[in-house]
Amino acid sequence: TILVNALLCMTIAVSAQTEVEFLNALGRGKMQNLETYLSSKVNLCINDDQEKISRNAAIKKLRKFLASKTVLNYKILHNGKSADKTSSYRVARIKTKGGTYRVFAYAEGNGNNSKVVEVRIDAM
Repeated sequence: TILVNALLCMTIAVSAQTEVEFLNALGRGKMQNLETYLSSKVNLCINDDQEKISRNAAIKKLRKFLASKTVLNYKILHNGKSADKTSSYRVARIKTKGGTYRVFAYAEGNGNNSKVVEVRIDAM
């Protein structure tokens, strides 16, 4: 049972990292690896402009949004996960020269199959 519990904890830790790594990439301006974290279809909302689009279209929009801003700093503020551990979310604040934004990333899946399926960016 100890081995089973250890493996379960490792799986939960890996799945919870997808949205963290995604937010870290955004906050650090490391846009080249975003496809690793995003699902094939993403519900993207930037300042009330919401649409369900392909991973590549979402990456283009995120790059365009952040290209006009210089990220000064970012901080992950809050997190949570579902009772069955198949989904999780993180909320971060990204401060740029153009303003401060609240970024919400929601991921679904288990272990290495966890992918971000929703991203929301709102001005604070």
